[in-house]
Amino acid sequence: MEASLLSSFACHDGQESLVLGQRPDGSIAHISEVPRGTACECTCPGCGAPLVARKGEVQHHHFGHQGTEDGRPCNTGPETALHKFAKEVLEQKLQLFLPTLDLWDGSERWVGFEGRSYEFDAAVLENRLGEIIPDVIIRKGNRDLIVEFAVTHECGPAKIAIMAEMDISAIEVDLSKLPRDISREGLENAILHAAPRKWLHNPKIREGQRELEIRRRRRADTLSRQVSPLLKAYRATLESHRISLNACLAVGRIKSDGMERAIGHNVPGSGCFKVPPRDWQATILSGVIEQAVVGRSANITIKDALRKIRDRDWINFRFTRISEDQAVVLRESSVQFEFPEFAIQAWAAALSRLSILVPVSSTGRWILHPMIIKEIQSKRTADKQSK
Repeated sequence: MEASLLSSFACHDGQESLVLGQRPDGSIAHISEVPRGTACECTCPGCGAPLVARKGEVQHHHFGHQGTEDGRPCNTGPETALHKFAKEVLEQKLQLFLPTLDLWDGSERWVGFEGRSYEFDAAVLENRLGEIIPDVIIRKGNRDLIVEFAVTHECGPAKIAIMAEMDISAIEVDLSKLPRDISREGLENAILHAAPRKWLHNPKIREGQRELEIRRRRRADTLSRQVSPLLKAYRATLESHRISLNACLAVGRIKSDGMERAIGHNVPGSGCFKVPPRDWQATILSGVIEQAVVGRSANITIKDALRKIRDRDWINFRFTRISEDQAVVLRESSVQFEFPEFAIQAWAAALSRLSILVPVSSTGRWILHPMIIKEIQSKRTADKQSK
């Protein structure tokens, strides 16, 4: 027999079992409520076969099918039994815990209502509603709520689409993982309150979508007002770099070593610095060169590079204190914005592609390529000899 997906509630030790049977009056009985043997007078809710209540000392109490070799239930027995029991309990109790209705847009949350238990006026079981037959329709005043019980299969997309088109609220209660030895009281509590449940459709969702869209537009307007002066200042900084004629001493040292190709890279984030790219890049690189050419260990790290530039007051901190949302807007503009640490990383990556720097594994460190060190040493030796 094909294994059921109702593995917790209907199976024990890998074998199908049945703990709910149908009484002669059509109601569903839990195995704990009936006498043992055929005196239970129950039948299988799935196939209608007579059942025997097996309530011995060794095995878990369960119903067996009379007339079968091992008493195992039919394929549909456990699922049908739990479905019928759930609908019966809801019809009798007329109460149900409804899950929270909310929507998220990033960190923004809209709440239709927080989850809690509700009392209802009436319930209708398996009543055709247009093209579908819901498990249960419960009513409160003039409002209807469809309740679907997932035992082996969740509600399919076609059925959900019809509910949405009819614009009727609907939830699904997941009963697929109930423990096999659960009591009747525990089973009722799971159905009415504790089992996982979710909204399949709710007309109020449109209200939430509209509200989140309004909030999104307000945030966008606020961001636009905040970013406008930042963008103007960033562009002004880039323009000042473009027309700047003065250069720091480190630029001269880099040029004298024949390494002019290593500086002046306009990487994203250049506008966060008060000086042109050639200056801060030369300042970072020159210190490493001086150590490397004399055989000392030297490397570039973002942390050390930032500290060196901060010590010279070359970072415009206005651009380091902006929010990530503001940064996103700046990145989407034409100025190639990034934070200073990413600018340094982009520059180091560019020098790696030029075989000037070599990344040290994934440590966030770079060292001068050995051939570059030899090139600089040879250049300095030749310059001395020519003097």
